[in-house]
Amino acid sequence: MSLMEELKSLGRPGPGFKPHKQLLLLAVVQLIRGKRIEGNRVYFDEQLKTAFKKLLSEQGSIEDRDRPYNPFFHLGSSSFWKLVPNPGREADLLKTHSIAGPSMLSDLVQYAELSASFLDALRDDKSQVAMEAFLLKCITAGYEDKVRSGQSVSGDERISLQRLVFTSTETAERNPFVEYLNSLQRLNASNENALAEYQACNPFFAQIHVRHPLTQTIVAELQKHDGRQIILTGHAGDGKSTIALGVYKQLARLPEDQPLARQLKPREDIAKTNISIIKDLSERRREEDVAFMKEVCGFKRNFLIVSNTGALLDLFRSQASSFDMSSVQMESKILTAITDETGQYELVLGNSRFLVINLARIDNLSLARAILARMVDPARWASCADLPCRANCPICLNVDLINHRRDIVFERLFLAYRRMYEYGTRLTLRQITEHLSYLITSGLEEIDLAEMRQQQVTPLRAEFMFFNRFFGDNGKADHAAALQMRAVHEVRRQGFGERPCPTWERKLWLKLRDRNFQLGVPDCDSEFDILREHGSGPGNDNQPGLTPDQAREQVRRMLYFLYAFDKDDRSYLMQFLNSPTILRWQDWQQQDGQLDGIEKDRLEQRIYHVLQEHFTGVRLPEGSRGHDRRLYITLSRGKSEIRQSAQVVVAQVDWSSEIDLKLVSHMNAAGGTRTDLELSGAGRIKGARLVLSLPFLDYVLMRHFGEVGETLQAAYVERLERFKSQVQDMARETRAHVMLVRLKTDHTFRRQQYTVREGRLEVNDVL
Repeated sequence: MSLMEELKSLGRPGPGFKPHKQLLLLAVVQLIRGKRIEGNRVYFDEQLKTAFKKLLSEQGSIEDRDRPYNPFFHLGSSSFWKLVPNPGREADLLKTHSIAGPSMLSDLVQYAELSASFLDALRDDKSQVAMEAFLLKCITAGYEDKVRSGQSVSGDERISLQRLVFTSTETAERNPFVEYLNSLQRLNASNENALAEYQACNPFFAQIHVRHPLTQTIVAELQKHDGRQIILTGHAGDGKSTIALGVYKQLARLPEDQPLARQLKPREDIAKTNISIIKDLSERRREEDVAFMKEVCGFKRNFLIVSNTGALLDLFRSQASSFDMSSVQMESKILTAITDETGQYELVLGNSRFLVINLARIDNLSLARAILARMVDPARWASCADLPCRANCPICLNVDLINHRRDIVFERLFLAYRRMYEYGTRLTLRQITEHLSYLITSGLEEIDLAEMRQQQVTPLRAEFMFFNRFFGDNGKADHAAALQMRAVHEVRRQGFGERPCPTWERKLWLKLRDRNFQLGVPDCDSEFDILREHGSGPGNDNQPGLTPDQAREQVRRMLYFLYAFDKDDRSYLMQFLNSPTILRWQDWQQQDGQLDGIEKDRLEQRIYHVLQEHFTGVRLPEGSRGHDRRLYITLSRGKSEIRQSAQVVVAQVDWSSEIDLKLVSHMNAAGGTRTDLELSGAGRIKGARLVLSLPFLDYVLMRHFGEVGETLQAAYVERLERFKSQVQDMARETRAHVMLVRLKTDHTFRRQQYTVREGRLEVNDVL
């Protein structure tokens, strides 16, 4: 009997058909494809049980039980699956004809050994796909026999089996890239590719991988004769392991677009070089720390050390004495290194130099944008072109919509991510990638799509489109699994779309009958009109099964993500993102970004106004402008205390001559450039500096427009206090006199100088 004939006969087609043996083999084939089983040994471990459980939920019927130990044992009767007993249990295994549970299996069997003929049938990716399809067809045939016979099949199971026969037949023709994208998410147990360790051996990884700019920087440093040792740190999910993988491939001269045959070992010594990569410092053996540190500081090998903050501090604190310092001093040096704003810092310990790179301090949005471009690249979806389900597949329709409005969608999507980033919500690259893959697939798997086709379900396309899934819902109801994603949680916390834009609200709802406004997106114009009509109020036709409030919310989302606004009318975008200055801030990031004279004067007036309020604790009405252009720091009570009309001046600076407002560009460790608006001191306060971040600029503008409920973030209040302290130290008033400022009825300040001279008090008005 040939191998294929033997595989086909495993499930005993007929009334009592059970797919367990074929499902277990299917799990093994998938694990081999993912490089998670190497060689010919198959262990009854957690990864096999998890893969079996997932397949059983997708391909099994409602009466099939999750007992993978049974097929693992009974496959021993086939020619390609040999059970290898535990030492001393050979005779017991020969006498055993059934298994009572997983503990009994583990007690008897070490592992299963695959035959050469089975491995030959899986010699490459193409034959592995063919084997998967064959096993699925075997399962389908077994269920078809069971359905036809009608014996021992309940009514509910008959429906379940018919669905599975339909699903299994279609699953043989599918786009495996969808399954890969879903494996990046946490919506189910099959999310192993969220970890870089598994990505290294996955052939699909190269299709979305974007080389990190730091990879070449690290390689160049490691190849220098007198190069520094590299410490790469950051949060879990920032991409440390992926960068290490890229460095390894480049140094080992392996193709960047090909998966590894095995996962990286904890330590990789690159052949024919003096370079070593420590994949994860937390995996080290602590008893070897002394020897390891001597090797790192021995000038014979160059190291790339990948580590989280905890393991890094633990190693260097324990070895502080070898550098003639205390553990407290060492901790201070390490913390200083990893908190540098640029993301890189040269750490000198004795005669050794380390380049510390902290990915948590490096902007990752441009990298995420490039990953999304690869995810929606038409080449990833070419295999769907000839499938009969292509026309109505919600995933393909979603990809089409993104590609048809590519520039606008990318701009708006990453404008939202940028707003979150600037307001202190930094997502790791893993969290963003997870969110992006969910935007494309909505978490739908082949079995979900097949069931929708079988039931001829035709929901609104918008339910599965990215502009709703960005928020973790389908426009009507939350997707509970998606709410577990940190990206979704943070997006919902921002309150995007909660501020109405009056001019656009009128255009969308009050002038609905005139039909004078069109979205201009053929992919979803018809649904946009349905939602507008439903959102205009009760009593409309074409009710899509959601409330008018929900319809209006979807319309606003579609407008934000898809509509091409005129360059001079982008107020809707600013209102949607709750950020009146984000578009101007984005313009400054361009290579030719400038601050013109009129804009500079206007911003200076508003920033001066807010700083003067903060430093004196006095509320000043908008529009109040006196001739006095001094910035005062006074001895004032807190805002909750009684108002002080007269205050003692601690320090004062002339805003016109001693403070300058300008755009300053900085480069981070990855070569990215960022431009910030800064207040810089001159003259007496030269060196004082205040970076005016997006939240502060938004606060300034909102205060100007009378939104008194707006408050500064606590972190920015601390930054203002540091700037205040700098100015106070540099421009402190002389001890020879005391100056008071009084707030006059026209909301300007009057200065009076009090001086004791020859026993007399002199009071002068200062102009």
